[in-house]
Amino acid sequence: MTVIGFPLTVIGFPASAVALVEEVVASGQLALQSLTILSAVPADPKALAREGIIMAAVDPLNEVAVLALPKHQPPDDVPHPALILAAPASRSDLRLKAIETGFDEIITLPLDRAELVSRLRSGLMLLNSRVEVREARITAEQRYALIALGANDGLWDWDLASGLVRYSSRLADMMGLPPESSSCVIEDWLSCVLADDRDWVDATLDEQVQNPSRDFRIEYRVRDANGDVRWVLCRGTALGGGEGGTATRMAGSQSDITSRKEAEEALRASEERYALAIMAAKDGLWDWDVRTNSILFTPRWKEMIGCSAADVGTDPDEWFSRVNPDDLIWLQAAVEAQIASEEEPFQIEYRIRHTDGSERWMLCHGLTIRDPLSGRATRIVGSQSDITERKQAEQQVLHDAFYDATTGLPNRALFMDRLAQTLRRSDGTIASCTVLVVEVNRFASLANSLTPTQADHLLREIGERLAQTLVASDTLARLEGASFGFLLQGVCEEDAIGHKALAIHTALKAAIDLPGAQGLYVTARIGAAMPTGNQRAEELLRDASRALNRPGTDAEKSVALFTANGMDDGVDPLALEQDLRTAIEAGDQLQLHYQPIVDLVSGRLVGFESLMRWHHPTMGLVSPMRFIPLAEESKLIIPMGLFALDQACQQVNRWRRFLPDAAGMFINVNVSGVQMQEADFVERVAEILSHRQTPADALKLEITESVVLDDVDGMLSILSRLKAMGLRLAIDDFGTGYSSLSYLHQFRFDAVKIDQSFVRAMRQRPENGLIIRMIAELGRGLGCEVIAEGVETANDVIRLAQLGCMYGQGYHFGRPRDPLTIERLLMPAREETEAVL
Repeated sequence: MTVIGFPLTVIGFPASAVALVEEVVASGQLALQSLTILSAVPADPKALAREGIIMAAVDPLNEVAVLALPKHQPPDDVPHPALILAAPASRSDLRLKAIETGFDEIITLPLDRAELVSRLRSGLMLLNSRVEVREARITAEQRYALIALGANDGLWDWDLASGLVRYSSRLADMMGLPPESSSCVIEDWLSCVLADDRDWVDATLDEQVQNPSRDFRIEYRVRDANGDVRWVLCRGTALGGGEGGTATRMAGSQSDITSRKEAEEALRASEERYALAIMAAKDGLWDWDVRTNSILFTPRWKEMIGCSAADVGTDPDEWFSRVNPDDLIWLQAAVEAQIASEEEPFQIEYRIRHTDGSERWMLCHGLTIRDPLSGRATRIVGSQSDITERKQAEQQVLHDAFYDATTGLPNRALFMDRLAQTLRRSDGTIASCTVLVVEVNRFASLANSLTPTQADHLLREIGERLAQTLVASDTLARLEGASFGFLLQGVCEEDAIGHKALAIHTALKAAIDLPGAQGLYVTARIGAAMPTGNQRAEELLRDASRALNRPGTDAEKSVALFTANGMDDGVDPLALEQDLRTAIEAGDQLQLHYQPIVDLVSGRLVGFESLMRWHHPTMGLVSPMRFIPLAEESKLIIPMGLFALDQACQQVNRWRRFLPDAAGMFINVNVSGVQMQEADFVERVAEILSHRQTPADALKLEITESVVLDDVDGMLSILSRLKAMGLRLAIDDFGTGYSSLSYLHQFRFDAVKIDQSFVRAMRQRPENGLIIRMIAELGRGLGCEVIAEGVETANDVIRLAQLGCMYGQGYHFGRPRDPLTIERLLMPAREETEAVL
C-alpha cells in the first residue's frame, strides 16, 4: 500500500528558505498534507510529529540539538518521520556527523528549488517503504499462525526444563503421536524413532543441549500412525541460558522426505547400473563442461586410442590435437554449432591418431544440455565408436567399384568419370586432352596357351609397364580384356601424342617372363582421339577405339589418330604408302618446317629444329603421326631422312650467309632408328655434308633415347663415327625410356632434350620440376647443353631457367613455320646483310 500526503515540518530555516518551501508546497508537486514551520528544535523533541518529514537547518547555535534529533525517534516497528539535515556546502564535517547519527537525507544551503524537490521526493519514498515494511511484518505474523495450521512440515517446541514437547497436528500425523493432543513428553516423541536411528538422534540432541551454538539438521526414520516407516528431515535450533551455557529450549520443524529418499535410492541404483553399463560398453563416453572448458573421458574412450587413464587429461586439446587436421575443422564446427544454437544432436565421422601411429575412424555423437532459464549450453555429452573396420570395408567396396581386380588400375567406370570431368568446361571452350586406347595384339591366343594364373600375371605385367610411361597428370585404366585407356591432360599436339605412343611401344618391347612361360613378347595397336567440340566421354572413347581399328595400325611404334570430323577417312594404307613414295621421289610435296630454339636467359635465337611436313595433292596436309610410322614400317624413312638432312644443310647455309649474327646458328635434324641400322648411314651423311659444303657443327642430329637403348653397343659405335666427323649429337625425349643412364657416361652427347611431358607436369604441380632439375644437373655435369621442349608460357621460361635449363623450344617462342615465314621474321637482319654485300 502506498500512502501520499505526509506532513512536512521545517525547523530553523531563514525567511527566504521558508518562502521557497512554501512555494514548493503550494505548487502541489509533492501533494504534502500540511506544512509546520518552527524557528528551533522543541525542548522535547519527542513532541514532534511521528510521521511525515522533518527538515532541520543547522547553525552553530542549534547544532547539538539538531544532530540529536535521530536519537529521539521511536523503534523501527513504530511509525517515525524521515529526517533531512540542511547544512552549508562548506560544512563537510556536519554532513559526516549527520550520516553517523542517523539522518536519512542531507540538503545543501542555501536551498536550490530542484534539489529541494528531489530531497522531499526521496523522503516521501522512504516513508512509503517504511509503511510497507510494517504492513508486511504484521501480515507475516498472521501468516505464521496459518502456516502452523496448514504447513506440510510439522512444527515442534521443546521446553527442556519441563521435558514437554509441543507439536502441530502435521507432526503428530507424521510420527504417530496422539492427534487429539498437541503436546507430549520427550520420551513419547523419541519412541516413534526407529531403533536403528535412535542412537544417532539422541547424540545429536545431547550435543545441542550442551552446545547451543548453531542450527542443526538430521535425517532419520519414524513409524507413522499407520505403522509405515517414513523418512523425516528434522531442523532445529537450541536457545541457551541454562546453567553452564546449556540449552533451555529447542524449536524447529520436521519434513517428510520419504519420496526424496526413495528417489535417491532409485537414482543410486540407476547410477550403479550406469557405471556397470559404462564398464561394459563398447563405446567411449565423454562429458564436456562448457563453463569450465574441461572434458571427462571414460576409460574406454582412452583405451580406444591406445592410452591409459593417466595419459589423457581434461583439456579439450587432449582430444582435438589427436584428430586428423582434415577432419578437425568439421568436428569443431559441429561442436560450436551445438553450443551456439539449439541444434539437433550431432553425428560426425573423423580420423584420430592412435598411440601406435595408425589412424582410427571414429563415429561421434553429441548432445547439448542447456540451462533451463538462460538457454545457454552448460554441457555437451556424447559417445565415440570405433568404425575403422566399417570404413576399411567401405573403402574396399569403393576401390572394388572403381579399380580393376587383376591389374589394380582404375577400371572403365573411373576412367569415364575422370574423362567426363575433363570434358565438362563451363566457359564453353574445348578441353585440352587426348584419349589413347591401347589394344594388346593377339592377347586372346596368348591367353589360350596360358593358365588363368599366368594370363592374369601377364595382364598385370602389361599394366605395370604401361604405368611406367605415366606423368603426374595422366590417367591409365584397364577398359576391358587386353584393352587399356590413357587420358592425357593438356596434350593436344600430334607430336606429343606420337612421343607418348613411342614410349608405350618401347615399354612393351622387352620380353616378359612368366612362371613356367619365359620369353613372351607382346605388341599393341594405339588409337587416339582429341575433342573437337562438345563430345561426351563415351563418344570420345568411341572415336579412339574406331581409330584403333583402322586398317594398317598393327605396326609397332604407330598410333592412329581419329580425324577431325569424327569419321575414319577410309584411306587405304597401301595407297598412302605409294603416295608417300611418290612424294619422296618427286620432292615437291615434302617440306621442312622449323621451330625456334632460344637461349632461356638472354632470349637470343640460337637455332631451329626441323620437322617434316607432307602436303598431299588431294588430302592436303597429312599429319606426321600418320606418315612417319608408315615411313618407318615401309623403310621409306631412309630416303625421307636423307632428304631432310639435305634440305637442312641448304637452309642453314643460306641463313648463315645472310645473317652475320647467325654464325653459330644450327639446325637439329631428327634421325630414325631405322636409318641408323643401315650399314652405309654414316657414309651417306658425310656425302651430303660434302656436297652442300655445310660445316659439320651447323647440324645437330637428334636421336631418341629408345633408339640407343635398342642396341647400346652398336649405336654407340655409330654415334662415335658421326662425332668424329664434327657433327653434334642430341639425345631426344630424354627420360621417357625409363632405363639405365649408364650409356650417358659411355658416350658424351652434346645436348640433352627434356621431353615436354616433364614440362607439362611441372606446370600442373611445381614440385614436379625436381625431375627437370635433376636432368639439367646431370646434363651440365656431363658437359651437355640442356634443352627443354614444350615451353608454352613466360612463366615456363623463368622456371626452366631457374632449374638449370640452357635452351627452350615450344609454342611460346613460335610454332613450326615454313622457311619463307621464318625468313620474313628475320628479314631486317637479312636486308642489312644484302646491303653490305
